[in-house]
Amino acid sequence: MGQRRKRSALGIGLAAFLLAASLATLSGAVVAHSSNGSSNHPGATSQLSVSVSDAFAFSLNSYEVTPGDTVSITLIQLGTAPHTFTLSPIAGFKFDTSNSTTNLLAFFSAHPPLVNLSVPGTPGARAYGNFTAPALGLYEFVCLTAGHFSFGMWGILGSGEQGGLGSTDTGPGAAVFIIGGIIVALVVVAIVLGFYVGRRRGALHEMPPERLGYAENPTAPAAPKG
Repeated sequence: MGQRRKRSALGIGLAAFLLAASLATLSGAVVAHSSNGSSNHPGATSQLSVSVSDAFAFSLNSYEVTPGDTVSITLIQLGTAPHTFTLSPIAGFKFDTSNSTTNLLAFFSAHPPLVNLSVPGTPGARAYGNFTAPALGLYEFVCLTAGHFSFGMWGILGSGEQGGLGSTDTGPGAAVFIIGGIIVALVVVAIVLGFYVGRRRGALHEMPPERLGYAENPTAPAAPKG
């Protein structure tokens, strides 16, 4: 009985391990695909539309471009405050939130931006430009209008990978953590099921009491006569 229970639990545990290994392989493929610079990314585009407003925030139709593509960009004014869209040429470089407008201007003077468009505070105003999408990486864009960067007017444009507004993690991304959570949950479920099934199978194959030399329904000994 004990050996059969052990074999049952071992078989279920092995199946759980193989399933977890398969999902881990899948998560690795997701990471590799997200960082290989392929032009098959769903967010990739060669037409970039950037909207600005009095909310001191950018809004892009996509936060990813394909390395080497010629990107046509349109900066659209939706509010009444003047803004710029200024894209850093250095991958992985992020400005500290304490940087002043003077610091930003000094940086871009030493490192010419990939694109630098500006619109006046006239609703509906537009500015147009083109740039070549840089090598694989994440590139920060900011507004150089005095004080706007400190209000949070910045974001990340990804070349060959996904960017976004605000702080962008360059790690494997949420998808990998979701898959990891699923793997852990499946392993836990498999262990619980293995324990439960093992106990039930052990109960089914237990030897009846009478086969062990004991009466199935023992009765109390008769009282002595006397």
